[in-house]
Amino acid sequence: MSLFSKKETVYGPETVSVGDFDPTVDGCYRNVVTIPLDVKPRRMLRVRVHSEVPIDVVVAKDDRSAAGHKEQVTDIVLGPYPTERMESMGIILGIFRGDKAKVEVEAWIDKS
Repeated sequence: MSLFSKKETVYGPETVSVGDFDPTVDGCYRNVVTIPLDVKPRRMLRVRVHSEVPIDVVVAKDDRSAAGHKEQVTDIVLGPYPTERMESMGIILGIFRGDKAKVEVEAWIDKS
């Protein structure tokens, strides 16, 4: 990030619960949580994740491909990922069934 650029928050910071018991879903656990992001074209996206237990994190593009991913992390800043021409992207958080985590998530784009 350059010295004079500012960040524009597109999500959070918010605490998300991953791995909750939920008998209404397949497998009875919400071990995958998706977070949609509204981004602006031609910017750089960064995602910060802080968790008490290791989780898997994916930053997804609007064409359903991965911009980046990390497995078994507890505190990380992912990015920068170019938003290219996209106006929406997403974050996917995953944990093994039976495990549970409170995850603090924040996403921002560089503001020009």
